[in-house]
Amino acid sequence: MQHAREHIAEQPHHHGWIRGRFDLVVAVLLGLTVMAIAWGAYRAEVNGTHANHYFNRSELALGRAHKLELQGDQELAADEQLFLELERDRAEGRAKAVAFLRGHLLTTGLARAIDWWERQPEATRPTTPFVAVNPNYENAFFARADFFETGSARSLHKAHAAEELTVDYTLVIVVLTIGLFVLGLSTQILAPWVRFGLVGFGAVVLVAGLARFIDLAA
Repeated sequence: MQHAREHIAEQPHHHGWIRGRFDLVVAVLLGLTVMAIAWGAYRAEVNGTHANHYFNRSELALGRAHKLELQGDQELAADEQLFLELERDRAEGRAKAVAFLRGHLLTTGLARAIDWWERQPEATRPTTPFVAVNPNYENAFFARADFFETGSARSLHKAHAAEELTVDYTLVIVVLTIGLFVLGLSTQILAPWVRFGLVGFGAVVLVAGLARFIDLAA
């Protein structure tokens, strides 16, 4: 009995499932896969935050553009009303009223726009001065609205790009999770050829996932 106890005491003690170099390789692969999954989750979260940020910026810019367009419509309506009054007074021969409108109510930009319109040949003259081909008429509200609409479109493009990256990182995470499961399963299999196959598959998944992460980060 004493000899048996001494023999048992002399046997090497193995802790856990790591009993050799192959098991150590599996452990390293498991660790790398877990770290890769954690990195992918972090990048997916970052890009998701960026997507929300740019979506919000796009909506805010678009809202400001709509408000400016409404102000532009109001200014255009006021300019059109002054123009109609000017033409009516001119047609009725009310020189004093025309002079008053030009001297007190018309802005400098509106007066230049009307002057340009009056100089155009009657055959090709637009119905009103408020056309795009008139170089002297500019609605400041419409110009600012265009600026914010352009900014909204840029932010929306960035939001969609960040959203696509979030989906891409998530897909890689799912694939790496499958690889992690396969590598973990290999630690419970005794048949050597099955273990080698599972570990090989898990290693391929890990390498492919890392390569895809590098591609996404580029």
